[in-house]
Amino acid sequence: MTSLPRPRSSKVSQTNAGHSPQAPAAKSICLIVGFTCLLGFLVDMLVLATPPDVFALEWRINIMQQVGDRSIVLLLGVGMLMFSTFEKRALKRSLGYVCLAVGVAFILSCGVVIRDNLVLQKQALQNISNQEQQIQSQIEQVQQGGSLPEQVTLEQLQQASQQLTQQATTLKQNARQGITKSSVASLGNLIAVGLGLMGLGRLGIKR
Repeated sequence: MTSLPRPRSSKVSQTNAGHSPQAPAAKSICLIVGFTCLLGFLVDMLVLATPPDVFALEWRINIMQQVGDRSIVLLLGVGMLMFSTFEKRALKRSLGYVCLAVGVAFILSCGVVIRDNLVLQKQALQNISNQEQQIQSQIEQVQQGGSLPEQVTLEQLQQASQQLTQQATTLKQNARQGITKSSVASLGNLIAVGLGLMGLGRLGIKR
């Protein structure tokens, strides 16, 4: 009796699929795009951070905001590098530890962002209050001195004082809302990318 041909094992088909001619080309493309994303991110940060002034509040806020806005490019580049080097265990683990370190740094930097934005908001509100007080004091001096300019009455000065107070209140609200929105956007980007980098890092250091 003739025996029927045995079906090929599914493992053989999976192995052939894993070593398809398209796999090396895809990894090469990811490697090129990954390096390009990282290089572009580093060049942008180097240009924006020059000249460095770590102790300046405006410099720190601007840098952290730019890092948050461009951090998705960093995550994309690292992810493509991880994919292209996934079969190289030593390189993959090294890249994984780097991802973990950078991800933790992103999460910790959120504390600096919150502090700096609170200080900036306080300074902006204080500047508006100081300007309001200066103009109000000038109006009071004119009222007490009695030497009013021509065609200017006490009622007009009182109306100007009220308008000044309203404008100062509006400016404070706008400054508070603008700084808060900018802070929340930066924090969201930093936290999201930081968690993504930590996830890639844990994936990379697995055996």
